[in-house]
Amino acid sequence: MRYNLNVSGREYKLIRASLVNFQRSLTVSEFDEDFGSLIDELDECYLKITKQQKEQLKIKIKTKWLKK
Repeated sequence: MRYNLNVSGREYKLIRASLVNFQRSLTVSEFDEDFGSLIDELDECYLKITKQQKEQLKIKIKTKWLKK
């Protein structure tokens, strides 16, 4: 199931920071080999959110310019 998040502004920064902090805590953990696949999934999630945020900004800019 896919979810579309509104990842603009402050929400984007909070989501991104949460992902990075969680990934760091897993990396520092003594059970690092157990969480390898989860860390990879967090990397993919981080990249997807960044891509989605860029797409949302493009759409926002296009709608502003079309209204003028």
